[in-house]
Amino acid sequence: MGESLFGKPRSAVEAALRGRELVACPLCRRPPRPFAVDFQGFRLARCTGCGLEFQSPRPAFDDLAAAVYGSAYHPEAHEAVDPFRRRHYLRQLAGLRRHLPAGRRTLLDVGCGAGAFLRLAGRCGWHVDGTDIRLTDAARRTGARLWQGQLPQIAFDGVRFDGVRFNHVLEHTPDPLAELRRARELVGAGGVLLVGVPNLAGLSLRLKSWQSRCRLKRQRWKHYGALHHLWFFTPATLARIVAAAGFDVARSETPVLERPGRPAWVGALLRRPLEAARAGGIVDLYARAP
Repeated sequence: MGESLFGKPRSAVEAALRGRELVACPLCRRPPRPFAVDFQGFRLARCTGCGLEFQSPRPAFDDLAAAVYGSAYHPEAHEAVDPFRRRHYLRQLAGLRRHLPAGRRTLLDVGCGAGAFLRLAGRCGWHVDGTDIRLTDAARRTGARLWQGQLPQIAFDGVRFDGVRFNHVLEHTPDPLAELRRARELVGAGGVLLVGVPNLAGLSLRLKSWQSRCRLKRQRWKHYGALHHLWFFTPATLARIVAAAGFDVARSETPVLERPGRPAWVGALLRRPLEAARAGGIVDLYARAP
């Protein structure tokens, strides 16, 4: 992740990010109820209507982008796909293929970073272009068409896609509903949306939340990643916001990913029960444009 504010004490964060703005729930249009302040001073809140959790008040996005999303956020090493991400990316491509008509293989990767997914998907026969709020040289070396900026503000000049992918991107955006509505405009009927986000209802995050509420963690609520995560989804709240953007939710899953340093047999032991209980660490949701 790379920028200097990660892990820094509250005083350093508040000195760098002085302004705060109130946020309403994008689904219910009502102010949320605060429930916690994390170790860096970020304020966590929950909508009393739909249960969506997010930061409010939060830093202004332009200030956050300048302080966090610098050149070190996507290091050059991330242009290569490690074995763990490769398996997950291939699983996502297989999921997209299941929901697209035969022969439709054009994707837009929102938040393409250093271009690892662009490269892998291209080798698998997909045509993938990308966006990011700050384009990297590594992404440019893929040869894909790239657009810089926030998705709702980009003029694509009539370019359309068979699918749009947000992989651990939607939780960073200032307005996820606006992002998803713009994605709906960019895919034709029968197009597919893939959204991957951390799973707030996952077993690991739920245990860490319990520890934070009971003051058993030195850096309380650190697992929310609130320095750069503005929204916190469960499978249910993610499905609601995707549907509100005009998509029909097809399916969602909560994969248990392999991790460096964890024996393969441990992952295999955890995978089936956690995925069956929808308690894995991430949510991958697939939806169609009607």
